[in-house]
Amino acid sequence: MDTIQSFQENLQNWGYLLLFLYSLGGGYVAIVAAGFLSSLGSMDITLSICTAFLGNTIGSSVISLLIRNQKKDFLVYVNKHRRKLALGFKWLRAYGVGLIFFSKYLYGIKTIVPMAVGISKYSLKKYLFFNVFACLLWALVVGLSSYFASEFVRKIFINFSILPSYAMPLFLIAIGSLFFVLLKIYSKKK
Repeated sequence: MDTIQSFQENLQNWGYLLLFLYSLGGGYVAIVAAGFLSSLGSMDITLSICTAFLGNTIGSSVISLLIRNQKKDFLVYVNKHRRKLALGFKWLRAYGVGLIFFSKYLYGIKTIVPMAVGISKYSLKKYLFFNVFACLLWALVVGLSSYFASEFVRKIFINFSILPSYAMPLFLIAIGSLFFVLLKIYSKKK
């Protein structure tokens, strides 16, 4: 019991700082964990969403600002990723503001878009303006979704806890096998 109380105290002291730091570079796992922990009462969902929003806004804004001001130095490091940046430029021209909002939910693209904005001639003021709203929407959607979905996940674990001890590993093996088979089928189609 003492370790659980110690964990909760540490989480209340350091959890929001970790959430902020992790949100600087993306933050999916951190905001989902914060939503789940908020549903358990260990964290506050409002403060978690605000922290993730600030971290994500600062992180993506700083990336585009630094690259815009240090373009020559940055281009040396992205030679391997030129194709991704070219795709980011193309999408930025085609989808504009919609891409700023949509990219928040795509792993990998989330970082490419601020880089593309920083390198291109896309209006930095326009990007920074819409980035604030995109980050707010992202934090609300992901944070609240994980907060409300955590009750469903807890019910699943409670249902599995009344089953014999070998049921959960068998379930995880079945899910892993299904994922492996689907991956093989998908790779053969390519």
